[in-house]
Amino acid sequence: MQTRYDARARIRSAGQEVNLDRGASSNDSLLGAAQFSSSQVNKQHGGLDQHRDQKHKQRSAAPRQIRNLPTAADLYVPSLPGIPNLASHPTHPLTLYAGMLPSYPGEGRGGGDGDTGRDAQIFFMMAKARRSAGKQRVVLWFNGGPGCSSFDGSLMEVGPFRTVPASQTASGQVEVKLVDGGWEEFATTVFIDQPPGTGLSYVPTNGYLHELDQGSAHLIQFLDNLYYVFPELKGLDTYLAGESFAGQYIPYFADALINTTSLPDFVLSGIAIGNGWIDPKQQYPGYVDFGYEKGLLKEGTPQEAQNAEEQLRNCMSELEKYQDPFSTPVNIDGCGGVMDAVSTPFTQELNGKRVCMNVYDVRLVDDWPACGMNWPPDLPDRDDVVSALHASAKETAWVECDSHVSSELHLRSSPAAVAWIPRILEAGVQVLMFVGAEDLICNYKGIERMAENLEWGGIRGMANATMNEWYLNDTQVGQWQTSRNLSYAKIFASSHMVGFDVPHVTNDMILRFMDVDFSLIPGLAASSKSRIGNDDRVSLSFGPGAAAGIPLLKGGSTDWEAWYNAGSAFLILIILLSVVAFYFYFRGRARIRRRGGILSGDDGNAAERVPLGSERVELDDIERAEEYELDENGRKRKVERRSRKGKGRAREREDERESVFALGEDEDR
Repeated sequence: MQTRYDARARIRSAGQEVNLDRGASSNDSLLGAAQFSSSQVNKQHGGLDQHRDQKHKQRSAAPRQIRNLPTAADLYVPSLPGIPNLASHPTHPLTLYAGMLPSYPGEGRGGGDGDTGRDAQIFFMMAKARRSAGKQRVVLWFNGGPGCSSFDGSLMEVGPFRTVPASQTASGQVEVKLVDGGWEEFATTVFIDQPPGTGLSYVPTNGYLHELDQGSAHLIQFLDNLYYVFPELKGLDTYLAGESFAGQYIPYFADALINTTSLPDFVLSGIAIGNGWIDPKQQYPGYVDFGYEKGLLKEGTPQEAQNAEEQLRNCMSELEKYQDPFSTPVNIDGCGGVMDAVSTPFTQELNGKRVCMNVYDVRLVDDWPACGMNWPPDLPDRDDVVSALHASAKETAWVECDSHVSSELHLRSSPAAVAWIPRILEAGVQVLMFVGAEDLICNYKGIERMAENLEWGGIRGMANATMNEWYLNDTQVGQWQTSRNLSYAKIFASSHMVGFDVPHVTNDMILRFMDVDFSLIPGLAASSKSRIGNDDRVSLSFGPGAAAGIPLLKGGSTDWEAWYNAGSAFLILIILLSVVAFYFYFRGRARIRRRGGILSGDDGNAAERVPLGSERVELDDIERAEEYELDENGRKRKVERRSRKGKGRAREREDERESVFALGEDEDR
């Protein structure tokens, strides 16, 4: 595999230039981790690198599987329900491929012992780039969970599709439509269901993977087969991207791809992780930091603040046990109560209905205990969809998040992925951490703590790099900071799923990260201004300027009626009177977003989750919008009106921000 810098990776820091010989033993390179110097970790774990190198040699020496793969023509997708001819669509022509490719690398090649991983097939859906700006690029997208399908990414976050509800289709069934602004505009984007068993991917019931390095071995074998079927992808600048628990997957994948000899034509140019669960030692304490900064913990609620501080003290005593990053687990027993202490006070009864905060977006509310498990519609489980996507090998029904995949991923031998970040940076790979400012579960305070405690290239943290304001068309959309290959982007007015809330912002973000030059596109006029600090660039507008990010719900009947039933008629009246009525009528009853939910029942359907040590329900600060708070006995009491920091304010911010493109006219509006 090649990194962006083929022979030597050069890292400039504090006037020094560190040259890493790509041909040298991994023991000769600097190996760093959070809160430890690179040299310290290298001394402690030289044996680990030698073991890894030996494993790679063994894998390379193992006999290759005989290829029995479909052709590109076999995997071509000419149509989907609602789009009879994708390639000749009048406004959004799209070349789409989908199907399943074997991922088991063979005995002794790291993909699992015994039955583990055997006969596995990984499902993918590949949208070819619509345009080219000088050179071709590839993005490999992974959703988190663990065990959540990347249909979330393609239908709701960074992909070319949005769903159309059955009530708005002639067929009376859920369909899809093509939209502007997906990441496939300038990069071939491959949505991957992994580990095997996730989404439409397949593995026998006794073959689920147990460790993250097994997932890496399966990904490498899958990519080897993908490039065999699509050789035009070889040698292209390739980026790994994803969100949530993909913060564990992606560093493991990147490290494995840097070290593998199985993909000599693979060029890893960067990784981008959105609201990722990466570093438990920094992200658990980040809950309390976030709680205070967002006003979830505040004066006037001493019991809640004291409880959160007590939970944090208990957690910190557990965290002290893990001084070695390569022995720090992905989730830590005794720390799950920290986030609960921040969020639970907002679970309450209103007019006979129990409601809860949405931990994926602290501006929003949801019914308890469903808390967001009704999205998406059952589109991928329709027989005609499965057939169109060449995914018939999996006999069980598609579910958004598969609890069997999650429960079998034991992670007993998988340290938290933050341990690999320094060596990825030192290899010359660009790293982007982006985060929605309204997410609690993987919040920006935890990500900032992680960045400041990393050490790579002999320097700790972001080294006083400037935090720049980020503007699109003169509207501030976030902040951006870069130091020595690591970039951090905080995105305003957005949740755990940033690409859904503010797709125009994430589009600008990924174009900047991939350094797309619009001047290389003949006949294409840039129509948007993007500025970070003193770096002014031109970008593109996608469609008319309707407000982006009014959500297609990840959950049931959450329209304005739900607010009314929760006792918020007065709030609704004020908001509705402040907005043109036709706007909401023709948007199809704009909905309140939901994320997350409770763990699965026997059907195997689980919520996307981060391993916090306890089951999840989502929460919101509806009491602030409702002028109520709970006393020490859990009873409501009337309080003085507070500044609006809940849904009312979120709606205002949505109307204020600059919109670069619209997502269409269905219920995601």
